[in-house]
Amino acid sequence: MKIKIILFIALFTLSVSSAFAHALWIETASTGKKGQAQEVKIFFGEYTTSDISATKKWFSNLKDFNLVLTAPDGTTTQLKATVDSSFYKTSFTPNQDGTYLLSIVHIVKDLYQNAKLQYYAFSSVTVGNGSINKFYPADASLTIRPSKLVLSANESAAHQLIFNKAPLAKERITIISPDKKKLELETANDGQFNFNPTQKGGYFLEAFAEDKTPGKFDGKDYEKVWHVVTYYTTVK
Repeated sequence: MKIKIILFIALFTLSVSSAFAHALWIETASTGKKGQAQEVKIFFGEYTTSDISATKKWFSNLKDFNLVLTAPDGTTTQLKATVDSSFYKTSFTPNQDGTYLLSIVHIVKDLYQNAKLQYYAFSSVTVGNGSINKFYPADASLTIRPSKLVLSANESAAHQLIFNKAPLAKERITIISPDKKKLELETANDGQFNFNPTQKGGYFLEAFAEDKTPGKFDGKDYEKVWHVVTYYTTVK
């Protein structure tokens, strides 16, 4: 009987964690130049294991995501992306100094284990000596807010996790380094955590939040909402 209980708990934990195994993320360089095209790619999969889903296998309505570019002055543009075998791609050309924010806010049409899934993906591009872009989408319930955008190796910065416009305390943050090593941190009472990259290259940050308030979405009843956020940055 004890063995059956242990197996049930293990399978339950695995099934729940598998809901978070995949996420959307945006890849681009963290710095850009005025008048020079900036390449942007959008992936879906498991970043930790380099398990990138082929675009033809993206489930539900994921391919209908909206990629929004917010300029330093707050103006927004929806970027049209074209499909490739394992990602979507697009580009934009900065025309002003400051920080451009790339964002995706996407609600998955189909429920997963009686849960509504909401994905959020962010990446920033700094042109010149730009300050942090604070024009986050109003419908982004879960965000990772950097305190410094362009970091060098072994330079640290205090980032913050925000959920429903308030700091999210005691929540896990997963950081994946360029060599795919995983570091897990816990946010402090003010939602902050220390990001201290030790090498050059792309870093993937991910966090989750669960809202156990039931509701109805697209005619279907759900028991809770799972929020998944990613933030991608490159370290020089």
